[in-house]
Amino acid sequence: MLAPAGILPEDVQFTNLPSNRHRHVYLVETMPQKQKLVLKLFNDDKEVCGFEKEVRIHQLLTGNAAIPKLLYASQENPLLGSRSPYTVRAFIEGKTLQETLPELFQANNTQEFKAQEYREKTAAALGSALASLHRIGFNNQGYLDGELKVGRVAPLNGKELETYAEAVLLAKAKDNALGKDLALRLLAFIEQEADLLDAVKGFSCLCHGKLGPAAILIREDEKQVSLLDFDEAFAGTPYLDFGSLRRELRELCPSEGEEEIAGQFLQNTAASYKKAGGKLDQDWYRISILSDLFTLLGKLDSRGNSEAELTIIKLRFSEIMTEWLFL
Repeated sequence: MLAPAGILPEDVQFTNLPSNRHRHVYLVETMPQKQKLVLKLFNDDKEVCGFEKEVRIHQLLTGNAAIPKLLYASQENPLLGSRSPYTVRAFIEGKTLQETLPELFQANNTQEFKAQEYREKTAAALGSALASLHRIGFNNQGYLDGELKVGRVAPLNGKELETYAEAVLLAKAKDNALGKDLALRLLAFIEQEADLLDAVKGFSCLCHGKLGPAAILIREDEKQVSLLDFDEAFAGTPYLDFGSLRRELRELCPSEGEEEIAGQFLQNTAASYKKAGGKLDQDWYRISILSDLFTLLGKLDSRGNSEAELTIIKLRFSEIMTEWLFL
C-alpha cells in the first residue's frame, strides 16, 4: 500500500489512531527509515464520495499549512481490491485540540496564564486556517459530490430551516423520540428566529462539515493548526463551521467555568478569522447557533439513535433556547 507512494520500507509498525465505523486511521512508522505517515482506510466503496472530496480538497490547498500534505491516494487497495479506498499523508507532530482540552480549558488551572496564552495562539491560528478554507466559493449551498460540485442543493436559509424542522420534529414527536412539549417549543422558537439566517442568503463557501476539537491539530513546531478529515465537507456558510465548533466545545467543557473559557476561545477564533480576511456578520454568534440546528436536526432524523444520543440531542436543543434568552 505504501509502494505506489514511493515508500519501500523493510518493515512497518502500525498504531491505531482515532477512527469510526466508516474509516480506520493508523500511524505508520517505517523501518529502518523511521518515517512517520498517516494511513486512512475508507471501509468500502460506499465511502468513495467522501474519499474523493478529501483528496480534491487536499489538492486545492496544496502548500497551505491549514491542511496536512497528501502523499498518495487510491481507490484501488492492493490488499482489499476496490472495496477500500485509502490515503497516505504526512504525519505532523502535535496534538488535537480535543487532546489538549483537559489542561487548556480547565477552570482554576494553576498554570492559567500559560494556558491562556496558548489558547490565544491556538485560536489565532485556527481563525486564520478557517479563513483560508472558506475562501473557496460555490454558486449554491448544498451537498458536495466527489468532484467538489454541488450535487444536491440544500439552502441554509430561514424558510428551509422551518420546513426541515417541521418535518423532523413533528415526526419525532409522534414516535415519542423527542417528546411533544420539547418539539413544539423548539418549532415555535425556529419559526420566530429563523429569518436571521437570511442575512447571509446566497453566500456559499467550502465548509469542513464536522468541525470540532478532534479535527483541529495543533502543531508542536510553529503553534499553527491543521484541519483534518474533510470527507463530510459541505458547500455552506462560515456559520456552519462556527456553529459546529461551538456545540462540540460546549459538549467537551461541561462545567460553567470551562464553558466560559470555551466561549472566549470561540470569540478569539472569530476575531482572528476576521483579521485574516474572513467575513462574519455582526450577529455571527446567533447565526452560527441557528445554522447548527440543521446539523442537530439531521442527527435527530438519522436512524438508530441510542437513548444516550437522543438525550444529548434533546439537551442541546434545550440549551440553545435557554442561552438565546441572554444573547
